[in-house]
Amino acid sequence: MGRGGWLTLLGVVLLALNLRAAIVAVPPLLPELQVDLDLGRGAAGLLTALPVLCFGLLAPFAALLGRRVGIELALLAAMLGIVLGSLTRTLPQTGWMLLGTAIVGAGITVGNVLVPSAVKQHFPGRPGLATGLSTASLATGATLAAAVSAPLAYAMGLGWRGSLLAIGGLAAVAALGWLPQVRRRNTAPAPEPARSWGSVLRSPVTWQLAVFMGTQSMLYYALLTWLPSMLRDQGVEPTRAGAALAVFNLLGIGTALVVPTLAVRRPDQRVLALVVCAGWAVGVLGLLALPSLYPLWTVSAGLAQGASISLVLTLLVVRARTPGSARELSGAVQSIGYLLSATAPVLIGALRDAATGWTLPLAALAVVTVVMTVSAFGAGRDRQV
Repeated sequence: MGRGGWLTLLGVVLLALNLRAAIVAVPPLLPELQVDLDLGRGAAGLLTALPVLCFGLLAPFAALLGRRVGIELALLAAMLGIVLGSLTRTLPQTGWMLLGTAIVGAGITVGNVLVPSAVKQHFPGRPGLATGLSTASLATGATLAAAVSAPLAYAMGLGWRGSLLAIGGLAAVAALGWLPQVRRRNTAPAPEPARSWGSVLRSPVTWQLAVFMGTQSMLYYALLTWLPSMLRDQGVEPTRAGAALAVFNLLGIGTALVVPTLAVRRPDQRVLALVVCAGWAVGVLGLLALPSLYPLWTVSAGLAQGASISLVLTLLVVRARTPGSARELSGAVQSIGYLLSATAPVLIGALRDAATGWTLPLAALAVVTVVMTVSAFGAGRDRQV
Protein backbone atom coordinates (compact mmCIF):
# COMPACT_ATOMS: atom_id res chain seq x y z
CA MET A 1 0.00 0.00 0.00
CA GLY A 2 1.54 3.29 -1.15
CA ARG A 3 1.49 6.76 0.37
CA GLY A 4 -1.90 7.54 -1.18
CA GLY A 5 -3.34 4.35 0.27
CA TRP A 6 -2.13 5.19 3.77
CA LEU A 7 -3.55 8.72 3.49
CA THR A 8 -6.88 7.25 2.44
CA LEU A 9 -6.78 4.83 5.36
CA LEU A 10 -6.03 7.72 7.74
CA GLY A 11 -9.02 9.57 6.31
CA VAL A 12 -11.28 6.55 6.86
CA VAL A 13 -10.02 6.25 10.46
CA LEU A 14 -10.75 9.93 11.14
CA LEU A 15 -14.24 9.56 9.67
CA ALA A 16 -14.97 6.51 11.80
CA LEU A 17 -13.79 8.31 14.93
CA ASN A 18 -16.93 10.46 14.66
CA LEU A 19 -19.51 7.76 13.93
CA ARG A 20 -20.51 7.31 17.60
CA ALA A 21 -18.79 10.05 19.62
CA ALA A 22 -21.52 12.71 19.34
CA ILE A 23 -24.11 10.15 20.52
CA VAL A 24 -22.05 8.53 23.28
CA ALA A 25 -21.31 11.94 24.80
CA VAL A 26 -24.96 12.27 25.87
CA PRO A 27 -25.60 9.38 28.36
CA PRO A 28 -23.13 10.54 31.08
CA LEU A 29 -24.90 13.91 31.00
CA LEU A 30 -28.48 12.55 30.97
CA PRO A 31 -29.40 13.27 34.64
CA GLU A 32 -28.55 16.95 34.18
CA LEU A 33 -30.17 17.06 30.75
CA GLN A 34 -33.36 15.62 32.24
CA VAL A 35 -33.47 18.33 34.89
CA ASP A 36 -32.56 21.17 32.54
CA LEU A 37 -34.96 20.13 29.78
CA ASP A 38 -37.62 18.61 32.09
CA LEU A 39 -37.51 15.16 30.48
CA GLY A 40 -38.73 11.78 31.81
CA ARG A 41 -36.66 8.64 31.24
CA GLY A 42 -38.61 7.68 28.14
CA ALA A 43 -38.13 11.12 26.59
CA ALA A 44 -34.47 11.20 27.64
CA GLY A 45 -33.96 7.89 25.87
CA LEU A 46 -35.13 9.65 22.71
CA LEU A 47 -31.89 11.66 22.70
CA THR A 48 -30.04 8.45 21.96
CA ALA A 49 -32.84 6.75 20.02
CA LEU A 50 -33.35 9.67 17.60
CA PRO A 51 -29.96 9.33 15.87
CA VAL A 52 -30.48 5.57 15.65
CA LEU A 53 -33.91 6.20 14.12
CA CYS A 54 -32.18 8.44 11.58
CA PHE A 55 -29.79 5.57 10.83
CA GLY A 56 -32.76 3.44 9.90
CA LEU A 57 -34.90 5.96 8.05
CA LEU A 58 -32.13 7.73 6.16
CA ALA A 59 -29.82 4.84 5.26
CA PRO A 60 -31.46 4.32 1.82
CA PHE A 61 -31.03 8.03 1.06
CA ALA A 62 -27.40 7.87 2.23
CA ALA A 63 -26.77 5.09 -0.30
CA LEU A 64 -28.52 7.19 -2.97
CA LEU A 65 -26.40 10.23 -2.06
CA GLY A 66 -23.24 8.16 -2.45
CA ARG A 67 -24.41 6.97 -5.86
CA ARG A 68 -25.29 10.48 -7.05
CA VAL A 69 -22.37 12.61 -5.81
CA GLY A 70 -19.74 9.98 -5.06
CA ILE A 71 -18.56 8.41 -1.84
CA GLU A 72 -15.84 11.01 -1.19
CA LEU A 73 -18.04 14.10 -1.38
CA ALA A 74 -20.88 12.43 0.52
CA LEU A 75 -18.58 11.52 3.41
CA LEU A 76 -17.28 15.11 3.57
CA ALA A 77 -20.89 16.33 3.80
CA ALA A 78 -21.50 13.80 6.59
CA MET A 79 -18.77 15.30 8.78
CA LEU A 80 -19.98 18.84 8.14
CA GLY A 81 -23.49 17.70 9.12
CA ILE A 82 -22.21 16.43 12.47
CA VAL A 83 -20.59 19.81 13.13
CA LEU A 84 -23.78 21.67 12.20
CA GLY A 85 -25.93 19.41 14.37
CA SER A 86 -23.58 19.82 17.34
CA LEU A 87 -23.88 23.58 17.05
CA THR A 88 -27.67 23.42 16.75
CA ARG A 89 -28.25 21.28 19.83
CA THR A 90 -26.44 23.77 22.06
CA LEU A 91 -29.13 26.39 21.40
CA PRO A 92 -31.75 27.03 24.13
CA GLN A 93 -34.97 24.99 24.36
CA THR A 94 -35.68 21.30 23.87
CA GLY A 95 -36.74 21.70 20.23
CA TRP A 96 -33.26 22.82 19.18
CA MET A 97 -31.74 19.92 21.08
CA LEU A 98 -33.93 17.45 19.20
CA LEU A 99 -33.33 19.11 15.81
CA GLY A 100 -29.56 19.18 16.36
CA THR A 101 -29.62 15.55 17.44
CA ALA A 102 -31.47 14.62 14.24
CA ILE A 103 -28.92 16.49 12.11
CA VAL A 104 -26.08 14.71 13.91
CA GLY A 105 -27.89 11.43 13.27
CA ALA A 106 -28.24 12.23 9.56
CA GLY A 107 -24.52 12.95 9.23
CA ILE A 108 -23.55 9.76 11.03
CA THR A 109 -25.98 7.77 8.87
CA VAL A 110 -24.10 8.75 5.72
CA GLY A 111 -20.84 7.69 7.35
CA ASN A 112 -22.30 4.40 8.56
CA VAL A 113 -23.52 3.45 5.10
CA LEU A 114 -20.63 4.67 2.96
CA VAL A 115 -17.55 3.78 5.02
CA PRO A 116 -17.96 0.03 4.20
CA SER A 117 -18.35 0.99 0.54
CA ALA A 118 -15.21 3.13 0.76
CA VAL A 119 -13.35 0.15 2.23
CA LYS A 120 -14.58 -2.10 -0.60
CA GLN A 121 -13.55 0.51 -3.18
CA HIS A 122 -10.14 1.57 -1.85
CA PHE A 123 -8.97 -1.61 -0.09
CA PRO A 124 -10.36 -4.58 -2.04
CA GLY A 125 -7.33 -6.72 -1.20
CA ARG A 126 -7.17 -5.85 2.51
CA PRO A 127 -10.75 -5.57 3.77
CA GLY A 128 -9.91 -7.06 7.18
CA LEU A 129 -7.23 -4.46 7.96
CA ALA A 130 -9.28 -1.47 6.80
CA THR A 131 -12.50 -2.65 8.47
CA GLY A 132 -10.68 -3.48 11.70
CA LEU A 133 -8.97 -0.10 11.91
CA SER A 134 -12.13 1.83 11.05
CA THR A 135 -14.22 -0.09 13.58
CA ALA A 136 -11.54 0.29 16.24
CA SER A 137 -11.53 4.01 15.50
CA LEU A 138 -15.31 4.07 15.90
CA ALA A 139 -14.94 2.41 19.31
CA THR A 140 -12.11 4.79 20.23
CA GLY A 141 -14.27 7.81 19.47
CA ALA A 142 -17.07 6.37 21.59
CA THR A 143 -14.64 5.67 24.44
CA LEU A 144 -13.19 9.16 24.41
CA ALA A 145 -16.63 10.73 24.32
CA ALA A 146 -17.86 8.62 27.25
CA ALA A 147 -14.72 9.35 29.25
CA VAL A 148 -14.48 13.11 28.73
CA SER A 149 -18.06 14.38 28.36
CA ALA A 150 -18.73 14.53 32.12
CA PRO A 151 -15.29 16.02 33.05
CA LEU A 152 -15.65 18.64 30.31
CA ALA A 153 -19.10 19.56 31.59
CA TYR A 154 -18.37 19.58 35.33
CA ALA A 155 -14.64 19.64 36.10
CA MET A 156 -13.86 22.15 33.36
CA GLY A 157 -17.12 24.06 33.80
CA LEU A 158 -18.26 23.92 30.17
CA GLY A 159 -21.70 22.62 31.09
CA TRP A 160 -23.45 19.95 29.06
CA ARG A 161 -23.83 22.22 26.04
CA GLY A 162 -20.14 23.11 25.90
CA SER A 163 -19.18 19.48 26.36
CA LEU A 164 -21.35 18.31 23.46
CA LEU A 165 -20.04 21.09 21.24
CA ALA A 166 -16.41 20.25 21.97
CA ILE A 167 -16.91 16.57 21.13
CA GLY A 168 -18.89 17.38 17.99
CA GLY A 169 -16.00 19.57 16.85
CA LEU A 170 -13.92 16.43 16.20
CA ALA A 171 -15.90 16.03 12.97
CA ALA A 172 -14.33 19.25 11.66
CA VAL A 173 -10.90 17.61 12.03
CA ALA A 174 -12.16 14.56 10.13
CA ALA A 175 -13.50 16.79 7.34
CA LEU A 176 -10.08 18.37 6.91
CA GLY A 177 -8.44 14.94 6.92
CA TRP A 178 -10.82 13.70 4.22
CA LEU A 179 -10.41 16.72 1.90
CA PRO A 180 -7.47 15.16 -0.03
CA GLN A 181 -9.74 12.30 -1.11
CA VAL A 182 -12.35 14.76 -2.39
CA ARG A 183 -9.69 16.66 -4.33
CA ARG A 184 -8.24 13.49 -5.86
CA ARG A 185 -11.64 12.40 -7.18
CA ASN A 186 -11.14 12.78 -10.93
CA THR A 187 -14.24 11.14 -12.37
CA ALA A 188 -17.94 11.20 -11.66
CA PRO A 189 -19.39 8.08 -10.09
CA ALA A 190 -20.42 5.49 -12.65
CA PRO A 191 -24.17 5.06 -13.04
CA GLU A 192 -25.55 1.83 -11.63
CA PRO A 193 -28.80 -0.07 -12.28
CA ALA A 194 -31.82 1.25 -10.40
CA ARG A 195 -32.78 -2.34 -9.59
CA SER A 196 -29.77 -2.82 -7.20
CA TRP A 197 -31.79 -1.83 -4.13
CA GLY A 198 -34.65 -4.19 -4.90
CA SER A 199 -32.29 -7.04 -5.72
CA VAL A 200 -30.58 -6.65 -2.36
CA LEU A 201 -33.89 -6.69 -0.50
CA ARG A 202 -34.93 -9.90 -2.25
CA SER A 203 -31.91 -11.75 -0.88
CA PRO A 204 -32.40 -13.76 2.36
CA VAL A 205 -28.83 -12.84 3.28
CA THR A 206 -29.87 -9.19 3.58
CA TRP A 207 -32.61 -9.95 6.10
CA GLN A 208 -30.46 -12.28 8.18
CA LEU A 209 -27.75 -9.65 8.35
CA ALA A 210 -30.35 -6.99 9.17
CA VAL A 211 -31.71 -8.92 12.18
CA PHE A 212 -28.18 -9.63 13.43
CA MET A 213 -27.30 -5.97 12.92
CA GLY A 214 -30.49 -4.75 14.59
CA THR A 215 -30.31 -6.94 17.68
CA GLN A 216 -26.65 -6.25 18.40
CA SER A 217 -27.39 -2.54 17.99
CA MET A 218 -30.38 -2.79 20.34
CA LEU A 219 -28.11 -4.20 23.03
CA TYR A 220 -25.41 -1.62 22.38
CA TYR A 221 -27.64 1.44 22.40
CA ALA A 222 -29.68 0.24 25.38
CA LEU A 223 -26.56 -0.13 27.53
CA LEU A 224 -24.97 2.96 26.03
CA THR A 225 -27.97 5.03 27.09
CA TRP A 226 -28.85 3.49 30.43
CA LEU A 227 -25.74 1.86 31.93
CA PRO A 228 -24.65 5.04 33.79
CA SER A 229 -28.19 5.64 35.09
CA MET A 230 -28.51 1.96 36.05
CA LEU A 231 -25.32 2.17 38.10
CA ARG A 232 -26.20 5.52 39.65
CA ASP A 233 -29.52 4.04 40.80
CA GLN A 234 -27.41 1.50 42.71
CA GLY A 235 -25.43 4.23 44.45
CA VAL A 236 -22.41 4.32 42.14
CA GLU A 237 -20.83 7.79 41.89
CA PRO A 238 -21.44 9.70 38.62
CA THR A 239 -17.75 9.67 37.66
CA ARG A 240 -17.51 5.91 38.27
CA ALA A 241 -20.69 5.33 36.27
CA GLY A 242 -19.23 7.37 33.40
CA ALA A 243 -15.97 5.42 33.72
CA ALA A 244 -17.89 2.14 33.42
CA LEU A 245 -19.42 3.39 30.17
CA ALA A 246 -15.95 4.40 28.97
CA VAL A 247 -14.64 0.90 29.76
CA PHE A 248 -17.63 -0.60 27.96
CA ASN A 249 -16.59 1.30 24.83
CA LEU A 250 -12.82 1.02 25.37
CA LEU A 251 -12.80 -2.77 25.43
CA GLY A 252 -14.50 -2.82 22.05
CA ILE A 253 -11.38 -1.37 20.43
CA GLY A 254 -9.36 -4.58 20.82
CA THR A 255 -12.07 -6.91 19.57
CA ALA A 256 -12.90 -4.49 16.74
CA LEU A 257 -9.30 -4.86 15.53
CA VAL A 258 -9.10 -8.65 15.89
CA VAL A 259 -12.52 -9.88 14.71
CA PRO A 260 -12.40 -8.63 11.07
CA THR A 261 -9.04 -10.33 10.55
CA LEU A 262 -10.44 -13.58 11.94
CA ALA A 263 -13.64 -13.24 9.92
CA VAL A 264 -11.99 -12.87 6.50
CA ARG A 265 -9.76 -15.94 7.01
CA ARG A 266 -12.64 -18.32 6.36
CA PRO A 267 -15.84 -18.05 4.30
CA ASP A 268 -18.15 -19.21 7.13
CA GLN A 269 -18.38 -16.99 10.24
CA ARG A 270 -21.09 -18.80 12.23
CA VAL A 271 -18.85 -20.01 15.05
CA LEU A 272 -17.37 -16.55 15.47
CA ALA A 273 -20.85 -15.01 15.52
CA LEU A 274 -22.01 -17.42 18.23
CA VAL A 275 -18.99 -16.57 20.40
CA VAL A 276 -19.93 -12.90 20.08
CA CYS A 277 -23.52 -13.69 21.12
CA ALA A 278 -22.24 -15.57 24.17
CA GLY A 279 -20.28 -12.50 25.29
CA TRP A 280 -23.41 -10.37 25.12
CA ALA A 281 -25.41 -12.99 27.04
CA VAL A 282 -22.88 -13.09 29.88
CA GLY A 283 -22.94 -9.29 30.18
CA VAL A 284 -26.71 -8.89 30.17
CA LEU A 285 -27.49 -11.88 32.41
CA GLY A 286 -24.74 -10.84 34.81
CA LEU A 287 -26.21 -7.37 35.24
CA LEU A 288 -29.60 -9.00 35.80
CA ALA A 289 -28.50 -11.62 38.34
CA LEU A 290 -25.53 -10.02 40.16
CA PRO A 291 -25.51 -6.26 39.48
CA SER A 292 -22.97 -5.61 42.25
CA LEU A 293 -20.33 -7.27 40.04
CA TYR A 294 -20.96 -4.74 37.30
CA PRO A 295 -17.24 -4.32 36.40
CA LEU A 296 -17.16 -7.98 35.30
CA TRP A 297 -20.32 -7.71 33.22
CA THR A 298 -19.18 -4.40 31.72
CA VAL A 299 -16.01 -6.13 30.51
CA SER A 300 -17.93 -8.99 28.88
CA ALA A 301 -20.46 -6.69 27.19
CA GLY A 302 -17.69 -4.29 26.15
CA LEU A 303 -15.70 -7.02 24.42
CA ALA A 304 -18.88 -8.28 22.75
CA GLN A 305 -20.01 -4.90 21.45
CA GLY A 306 -16.75 -4.21 19.63
CA ALA A 307 -16.75 -7.72 18.22
CA SER A 308 -20.37 -7.58 17.07
CA ILE A 309 -20.27 -4.26 15.21
CA SER A 310 -16.94 -5.10 13.56
CA LEU A 311 -18.30 -8.50 12.50
CA VAL A 312 -21.39 -6.87 10.99
CA LEU A 313 -19.31 -4.34 9.05
CA THR A 314 -16.99 -7.09 7.83
CA LEU A 315 -19.94 -9.18 6.67
CA LEU A 316 -21.29 -6.18 4.74
CA VAL A 317 -18.02 -6.16 2.79
CA VAL A 318 -17.47 -9.90 2.25
CA ARG A 319 -21.12 -10.70 1.46
CA ALA A 320 -21.09 -8.10 -1.37
CA ARG A 321 -19.52 -8.73 -4.78
CA THR A 322 -18.72 -5.12 -5.80
CA PRO A 323 -18.35 -1.67 -4.17
CA GLY A 324 -21.78 -0.80 -5.56
CA SER A 325 -23.43 -3.85 -4.08
CA ALA A 326 -21.59 -3.18 -0.80
CA ARG A 327 -23.16 0.28 -0.73
CA GLU A 328 -26.65 -1.06 -1.45
CA LEU A 329 -26.31 -3.93 1.01
CA SER A 330 -24.98 -1.58 3.68
CA GLY A 331 -27.88 0.82 3.11
CA ALA A 332 -30.51 -1.93 3.27
CA VAL A 333 -29.09 -3.76 6.29
CA GLN A 334 -28.47 -0.59 8.27
CA SER A 335 -31.89 0.81 7.43
CA ILE A 336 -33.71 -2.30 8.68
CA GLY A 337 -31.32 -2.95 11.54
CA TYR A 338 -31.27 0.56 12.95
CA LEU A 339 -35.03 0.98 12.68
CA LEU A 340 -35.23 -2.09 14.90
CA SER A 341 -32.56 -0.89 17.30
CA ALA A 342 -33.99 2.63 17.61
CA THR A 343 -36.72 1.20 19.81
CA ALA A 344 -34.28 0.00 22.47
CA PRO A 345 -33.34 3.21 24.38
CA VAL A 346 -36.95 4.41 24.57
CA LEU A 347 -38.35 0.95 25.36
CA ILE A 348 -35.83 0.31 28.14
CA GLY A 349 -36.45 3.77 29.61
CA ALA A 350 -40.22 3.23 29.49
CA LEU A 351 -39.89 -0.21 31.12
CA ARG A 352 -37.78 1.34 33.88
CA ASP A 353 -40.42 4.02 34.45
CA ALA A 354 -43.13 1.34 34.62
CA ALA A 355 -41.18 -1.01 36.91
CA THR A 356 -39.59 -0.59 40.33
CA GLY A 357 -36.09 -1.44 39.17
CA TRP A 358 -33.97 -2.66 36.28
CA THR A 359 -35.05 -6.32 36.36
CA LEU A 360 -37.72 -6.04 33.68
CA PRO A 361 -35.60 -3.94 31.26
CA LEU A 362 -32.66 -6.35 31.57
CA ALA A 363 -34.94 -9.35 31.07
CA ALA A 364 -36.13 -7.75 27.83
CA LEU A 365 -32.51 -7.40 26.70
CA ALA A 366 -31.93 -11.08 27.51
CA VAL A 367 -34.69 -11.95 25.04
CA VAL A 368 -32.93 -9.79 22.43
CA THR A 369 -29.75 -11.85 22.87
CA VAL A 370 -31.73 -15.01 22.07
CA VAL A 371 -33.03 -13.50 18.81
CA MET A 372 -29.53 -12.33 17.92
CA THR A 373 -28.15 -15.84 18.45
CA VAL A 374 -30.76 -17.34 16.10
CA SER A 375 -29.97 -14.77 13.39
CA ALA A 376 -26.23 -15.48 13.75
CA PHE A 377 -26.66 -18.85 12.03
CA GLY A 378 -27.92 -17.23 8.83
CA ALA A 379 -25.74 -14.12 8.93
CA GLY A 380 -22.55 -16.15 9.34
CA ARG A 381 -23.24 -18.62 6.54
CA ASP A 382 -21.02 -18.51 3.42
CA ARG A 383 -23.33 -16.80 0.90
CA GLN A 384 -23.13 -13.57 -1.10
CA VAL A 385 -25.77 -11.13 -2.21
